[in-house]
Amino acid sequence: MASQLGRELVPLIASVQTQRALLALAQPLGVALGSSRAIWTSRSALSEPQKSEASTSGAGQQQSQQQQEQASSSASSSEQQAQNFYNNFKAGFEDLKNKAGAAAGAAAGAAGGAGAGAGGEPAAQRLIQTLAQDLRETLLPAQDITSATRAYTGPVAAATYDGPTALVLAKQQATGWQKVWNSVSEKLGTIPGVANLLNLKVTDTSAYKKGQELVEDLKDKYETSDHPVVHKVEELKSSMFTGSEASRAMREIRVRDQAFDMNRFVQSVKLDAPVVVKAFLKHDLDTLSQHCGPELMERFAGIFKHFNEQGLFEDPSILFIGDVEIVEVRLMDDDPFIIAQFHCQQLKCTRDKFGNVVDGDANTIQRVYYFWGLQQERSPVVTAEGKVLPPRWVIKDMMWQSMLALV
Repeated sequence: MASQLGRELVPLIASVQTQRALLALAQPLGVALGSSRAIWTSRSALSEPQKSEASTSGAGQQQSQQQQEQASSSASSSEQQAQNFYNNFKAGFEDLKNKAGAAAGAAAGAAGGAGAGAGGEPAAQRLIQTLAQDLRETLLPAQDITSATRAYTGPVAAATYDGPTALVLAKQQATGWQKVWNSVSEKLGTIPGVANLLNLKVTDTSAYKKGQELVEDLKDKYETSDHPVVHKVEELKSSMFTGSEASRAMREIRVRDQAFDMNRFVQSVKLDAPVVVKAFLKHDLDTLSQHCGPELMERFAGIFKHFNEQGLFEDPSILFIGDVEIVEVRLMDDDPFIIAQFHCQQLKCTRDKFGNVVDGDANTIQRVYYFWGLQQERSPVVTAEGKVLPPRWVIKDMMWQSMLALV
């Protein structure tokens, strides 16, 4: 088990953050050992002058002996501190190892039961893997989350085509079977009876026309019928062949972005939430235009016009942002549309251009619920370096509702 734990923790020990933590843990021991080594070196270095001074005068010998006694006492105290630190460190390590072994044994006993030999080893392996995964998630950096709503403003790859664009009619080449049939038709076309049969069209017969009229009448009666059985059949047919609206929307999302992940999408929306909300509170149209659609920007311009004329704006301080929740996934104008919800804790006050509070109270906290309507663009973006960026999610609509916070 110890060898497996060592193999699991080798990548963690190789990381910079883990090395720094181990270095910080080993520094007190190194300082203690270094001080004791320096004291012993100074003690050995003082031994030679003490011998020479002993032959000259008794007073110098007595002074050297006092210095030697002080050095030995300090060295013994340093050695004692180093030994105590080592003993504490070793005891803590042994305690941690015993706890890990006991937990592994308990997990193996619970999983194995009577057949502990068959079930103990997988349970211990799972425990080691869980411990290594927790350490890896704590010490190693997480994956970078990029913005889902911000428009790309950098250089893009130029896609130009210099070839012809006119449509040209081309004669389709006949297959071998078609060539044989054409030759047989030409030979049999000289016989009057056979020629009439070859030129006969089923759609021109009276029987076909009467049957077509009957089918059209039945179709009209079925479509205009109000019978509950007919409606039930149509609902079943729609659910079986087309699926729900959410499934069709997700299928369209996968077609446009094959690497789409709902969890990463939620994290990306939470990354954009403070930027957009703060720009909304500060009436920053330039920042909002990078995330929102043109229709929503027209609404924002009308809302901000009254406040800007008076030089007022809401306090942009955001104290907390809650988790993002997906309310609905649907299709709108054949484009995927996702409604996301989150809440922010903000200060309930309005300030002027000098920062003075003109309405509300700077000490009052309000909880504001925001609803975003996100629409996926149709095509991805290819940068000048050849990197393909997934289709952007544009904020097409935004609603908000405030209430007094209970915290």
